[in-house]
Formats: sequence, structure tokens, C-alpha cells
Amino acid sequence: MSNDFNTRILIIDDDEGVRNSFREILQPGRTSSETDRLNSAGDALFNDDEFPAPPVNITRSSATFNFEFNEASSGKQGYEKVREAVEEGRPYAAVFVDMRMPGWDGLETVGHLREIDKRCEIIFVTAFSDHSIEEIVTAVGSNVSYHCKPFSVEEIEQIATKTVYEWNKAKTLEDLIRTISKLRAQHWQMEPLLKNILEQVAYLVGVRSAMIAVQKNDSYERLLAIGNLCDEGVADKYLENVPDLNDDDIYQTDEFAYFNLHQYGILAIFEKGGKPLNQERTYLVRLFLEQAIQSIRNVGLQDELLKKEKLSAVGEASSMIVHDLRNSIGSIELAIELIVEQIDDKAFVVKTLDLIKQAAGNGLALAKDILDFSGNKTPEKLPIDGRALADEIEKKLRPVCEKSKIKMTVACPDTLPFSGDYSKLNRVLFNLTNNAVESFADKSHPNPEITVSMKRGENDISIIISDNGDGIPDKIADKLFTPFATHGKTGGTGLGLAITKQIIDAHGGNISVGSSVEGGAEFTITLPVA
Repeated sequence: MSNDFNTRILIIDDDEGVRNSFREILQPGRTSSETDRLNSAGDALFNDDEFPAPPVNITRSSATFNFEFNEASSGKQGYEKVREAVEEGRPYAAVFVDMRMPGWDGLETVGHLREIDKRCEIIFVTAFSDHSIEEIVTAVGSNVSYHCKPFSVEEIEQIATKTVYEWNKAKTLEDLIRTISKLRAQHWQMEPLLKNILEQVAYLVGVRSAMIAVQKNDSYERLLAIGNLCDEGVADKYLENVPDLNDDDIYQTDEFAYFNLHQYGILAIFEKGGKPLNQERTYLVRLFLEQAIQSIRNVGLQDELLKKEKLSAVGEASSMIVHDLRNSIGSIELAIELIVEQIDDKAFVVKTLDLIKQAAGNGLALAKDILDFSGNKTPEKLPIDGRALADEIEKKLRPVCEKSKIKMTVACPDTLPFSGDYSKLNRVLFNLTNNAVESFADKSHPNPEITVSMKRGENDISIIISDNGDGIPDKIADKLFTPFATHGKTGGTGLGLAITKQIIDAHGGNISVGSSVEGGAEFTITLPVA
């Protein structure tokens, strides 16, 4: 049994023999040889002239746990022990109270106990002639057990065990209720949790149907419900006839009970079905409602946080896009101004027009990247040859590599047939290879080298693009394929690798990045053959 499981029991009885008998009955580890002593305890506790005690023959259940005992010889002494236990944070789970005692009798004692501890389980040791059940419920509420003499030793064990479990169940639920107010979940996650807890609360207060509604303008809207109140017609009937309630009021009849938290705009309705409401546990209802509204607010805060994060991401992306577009447009504006100033210099005008064309091309490329990424179109797979892809990439980048003195090696079989979208895969290889070329820009590397290798496996095609540069910095390695993540080059949109991954994923393939043998970056692509 967990150390947090409360097994504290208090016996309040003016008869020392009865108190000792309780202790004997509930002590663990008895053997059959102690039966005579149990019979004596049972006689002392239950026997009188009107009700003879039944014979005792008990084998203690292995499931029964050790109880922590305390005892009091009067109602006032029992009250003080309960008060001290509550103040110490170690309340009693169950209190056995004799109905007939000098001074405070059982009813008066429990009335005082309920003022300081509404959670403890109360068990009256009573007789038919003491008080009626109605009198007991009227005086101290419905959260009590009233067991009439005579009853067997087995019953004492069962009653003690059951009431201790009931107390701990309520305590566990109370802790769970307090926990939900701290959750930062989504609506679809929170609703079933709240409904499940509402079912447990309803059970502990003695009802089977319940509903929580939230105030919208001058009416209430059902938030969640269990039992009969899941029926929209039944729920509307209650919500259309809400009685006048003061702040934090409880209004009830034989058929229903309303709990109102006006400051939160929350209303709870419990169908009683003519049964008395377990008044001592209605604190759980209030606690649940208060924490539930806080959890609902947290859901709203979570949604707001996600919204802000999305807006922030959009803002960051827009800022980068606008920055790149501004560069292109700014270059065009500057070039036009220069042409106007030197319109008669034909050679200068032609050269500057080339710059305008290049700047416009950069702007169009950016727009195309954005459209391609947001469009995420399904690739058109047709038979293609990997060798043709490799040759085209080499043709495009060979002049740049020679100018920058970068050694470029392409290793590919003479034929490498598979299915794919040629134009999209061409763009993938160009993006990765061109990124490797640009990573060497403005850096004095002694022997820059880029290798593109393609080969066929049993069920896939593998493509590896590697270099011997500085590699991928750790700070961006995890978000390398995230849109707008760039490093080590100027003028990039930050969409190249995101589009690359998008294309590979659409082909049913995979792309990963690591370090090459030379310490640079190495991108590995696998594509299914079929």
C-alpha cells in the first residue's frame, strides 16, 4: 500500500472495553487460535439482552491492510483529536462514533466534527431504538454510515476497509481536480478528461446525471454532460428554467440541484431523482467547477499562444520574403536611375540592363519558391534516367566550379532507370549541389571538392551529395529542412531545403544530412525504384 494511502481511524466511545475490542478486531496477523479472544471482543462490543452476539469464526483477508488507530473516550476529546489531525495535515479517513455517550452524544459529536472536517467517513455504532435514519441524516447529513447492532466481526473489517477506500478515492479525485487547472491542453483533449472527472464527482455526491453550462449573454449553453442530461431536450428544459440564484448559491429540490459560480459564469445541474444529495461532498462539486473553469481558460490561453506562435512564424517568414524582394526591387530601381544618368553610354546601358534582368530573375525565383512550397503539388512520376539527371547537374554547375576552383566529381552508372518527376528531382539535385558550391564562397579553402554519387540498391536509388567544407553548424542542424532556415550564404530564400524535402517526401523517399568523411556536409537521398 502506498505511503500516501490514509488508513487513520479514530474510535470515539466512552467504554474502554469497546475501544479495546475495536483494536483487537482490526489488528492484522491473527491466527485461528485467537478466535476465543475475538469472540470475547465481539461480545463486549455487540452483545446485549435484546441482541445476542453471533459466534465469531474469522479468517483475516490477505487484502486487508494495517489501520492506524487512535481513540477518544468522549465526544469532546474526539473533536479535539480530529481538529489536531486536520491542522497537522493528517486527517482521519474514518471515525467510528458511539451513539450513546454522556455529554456530547453521537449526533452532537458528529455535528461538531463536520464543522472542521467534512471529508472524513463517519460510522455510527447505533441501535434501532436510538434515532431513525431520517433523524440522523437531518442532523449530520447523508455522508455517514449507521450500522445497527448486532453485526459481526467480519462486518467491522469490511466497514473499516470500505470507508478507508472511499476516503482515499475522494482524496485522489480531489488531487486530480486540482491538477486539471494546471493543464495546457487542446479542446479535444480536455473535454473527455473533464467529463470523466464529472462522472466521478457525480458518483461521490450520489447522482448519476449532471451537466455544466456556461453563461452566454442572458442564457446558458451546455458545455458537457453525463447521464440523462446528455439529452439536448432534457438539458434545455433545465437551462430554460434556471431559478434565481445568488452568487455561489446552491438551490435544490427533491429532483435537482443547481450549483452556481456566478463570477465565472458557470452553472452545474445535478439530477437527484428524489434521493438526498451527499451534502458533505458537495465541496468536490465546487472544487471541480472552479478548477474546470481555470482549465478551460488555460485551453483558451493555449489556443491564443498557438495563434501568436503562428502569427510570429508568418511574420518572420514575411519579413525574410520582403527583405529578399526589396533587394531585387532596390537593385532594379538603382539600375534604372544609373541608366537615366548615362543613357547615351550604350555599353553601360546594356551592362546595366543585364543587372536588371538578373535582379528581376531573382525576384521571380523567390515567388516561384513560395508558390512551389505552398502548393505542394503531387509529382508526376514517369520513367527517367538517373544518369541524365547527373549529367545535367554537372553541365549547369561545371562552369561555376571551374571559376571557383572547386573540384566536382560525378559518379553514376551509365544507365540508372527509375520512376519520378524529372523537373522536380532536377531541382532537388541542383539545390543541394548549388548549396555546396555557395558554401565555399568567400572562404579560403585549400582544396574545395564536391561529389555527387548515384547508385541502385535492391529496392531503391540512393543519391549522395557531399563536400569537404565546414559542415552543418549544430545550431541549425535540427531545423535545416524548416522553411526560412539559412546559413552561410547571402541572398537565399531559406526555402530551398524545405522544398527539397517536400519533393522527396512526395516521391515516397527520404532525405537525411550528416557529416562527410572529409568533415563537410553530406546529404543522402533514397528513392523507391517503382
